[in-house]
Amino acid sequence: MLSINAIVVFAYLIGTAALGVYLARYVKTEDDFFLAGRSLNKWIIAGSIMSTNVAAIYLVGPAGAAYGGGGVSVLLIAWTGNMIAAVSALFFVPSLRRMRITTVSEFLEERYGVALRLLPALLWMLYYACFAGVGMCTLSTVLSPVLDVSVEKLIVFVGVAVLIYCFFSGLIGAAYSSVIQAFIMILGGLVLLPLVLKQVGGMGGLYQTLAADGKESYFVFWKAGSAGVWPTWKDVIMFIMLGLPYWCTSQYMVQRSFAGRSVRTASRGVILAALMTGPLTLSYIIPGICGAVLYKGQTAFIGDSVLPQLLNDYVYAGLGGLFLAGLVAASNSTASALLNSLSTLAEHDFYRRFIPGKGTKHYMLVGRVATLIGGLIGIAFAFQARKSGIIQSAYSLMGFFEPPIFIIVAAALFWKRANSTGAIAAGIIGITFNFWARFGLGMGAAEQTILCFPICLAAIVVFSYAGETVRGDKPRQAAKTLLDAMPKISKLPFSPLGWFGAMWAVGSLWAFIICSLCENALPKPANVFIFLGLMMSFVLGCYLAVPAFVPESEESAELTDLERSWTHRVFGSGWSWLGIYALSILLMFALYKFA
Repeated sequence: MLSINAIVVFAYLIGTAALGVYLARYVKTEDDFFLAGRSLNKWIIAGSIMSTNVAAIYLVGPAGAAYGGGGVSVLLIAWTGNMIAAVSALFFVPSLRRMRITTVSEFLEERYGVALRLLPALLWMLYYACFAGVGMCTLSTVLSPVLDVSVEKLIVFVGVAVLIYCFFSGLIGAAYSSVIQAFIMILGGLVLLPLVLKQVGGMGGLYQTLAADGKESYFVFWKAGSAGVWPTWKDVIMFIMLGLPYWCTSQYMVQRSFAGRSVRTASRGVILAALMTGPLTLSYIIPGICGAVLYKGQTAFIGDSVLPQLLNDYVYAGLGGLFLAGLVAASNSTASALLNSLSTLAEHDFYRRFIPGKGTKHYMLVGRVATLIGGLIGIAFAFQARKSGIIQSAYSLMGFFEPPIFIIVAAALFWKRANSTGAIAAGIIGITFNFWARFGLGMGAAEQTILCFPICLAAIVVFSYAGETVRGDKPRQAAKTLLDAMPKISKLPFSPLGWFGAMWAVGSLWAFIICSLCENALPKPANVFIFLGLMMSFVLGCYLAVPAFVPESEESAELTDLERSWTHRVFGSGWSWLGIYALSILLMFALYKFA
């Protein structure tokens, strides 16, 4: 007989699937399927990015890492990523959005030629298929103890469910259902935090207990290297570097901004997502640290299962189902977003590029077939992720694929002299180095990633100049770089509030850096809230700076059928977000005080 928690989770899954089928009625063109008709407002973009980024991959595994000794360093990885997202929203997102492209690799053909459009697209597709598999494995790990079904069996079930969902609705369904998923993540996440904190005497009691056991390092953000503890300062640096391709050039994330109604809308949506996800990460990572006290001495036994274990032990039936639904929502959203980006790359960069002139239904079918193939690859990789561990599988993939692709894309966006010779060399040398470092030298992911970026950068510079000299491989001067797409300073609108926001962001960034350098002087556990406040202050400054750096574009004022629907009025409204956060905060305080 199903438990109450399982019934709540199944009710959520059925509701999400029903919404996907309902939204399929608005998928009339391939532009609707791949880019949601370029009609999303800032709240839909924020919800889509939020639920895609704050995924169970980044909650379940990191909570286990925090439990195993990583502590608050896991929060630093998330928060520095939020800051990079805000910078991307001011400079990368607007310029890419103005190009009116469907994929980033589409732009690469203008700069390098067709071969360099296909190579990064192919690498991205493989990367996204495998990463979707990590999401499927994560979701199965969460559901296994609740449904009393093995993770291996659930991987197949979850994989098929995600495929069916993605097959019908495309980006429209993924975007709007992501808002629901974000709402559930907020409500569900704030259920566990107060109940678990109460068991350890609040934040102060948690720190005192850990300090008494000689574990003050749980509340140190920039950790020195120590055996068996992840992450250290090297891992944090690695993720700051990986945040550049993740937020600035990855098709997986920028496709959401491509779907925005206007350039400014896209920028604000990304920044809102970064602003709202900062506090949310506390509700998943802090319980993981509490687990180090509540399950003292069981680190190897619990690991990635710390959140489900806390759920079973300390959350009431029904409320636990809400928390589980939040984790399910996060995993579902991430896998859906990855497969949608994969299908976009396959259809636009491969099939349509060589077989143009077909009808809308034909191209949508191609995208759906690509989704199925990518999903099957993901299911196969999910079994490998089960063996390697969620956190290691996810970050090994990022460190392996992202550096060479990012250098190729960044050079195309910023350096006019970059050419196909240099780009091909960077890709080959980067991938070869990663294979050699990982399997030949046994190098860790952090060291490999930190070294791979400068190696790829050196390769593209040296071979671009060599290509000019030996082969006469001149850069395509006709192609615009990202700098050409940016408006000139003299043409930027004068906005006192915008420039105040920019200065506020710079001041907050300096304060964040100073606190990082002088972390030992900060009081604990108050340092957690100091870093959170400075991060949010920086992101808020970037939001205020939007009018100064992102001119309002002339977009079509005509509303789509979806924008006139009740779905958009409910889920695309800031009042809905305000209501969810208000309800969540009230629920959190009520549980801490009265439960």
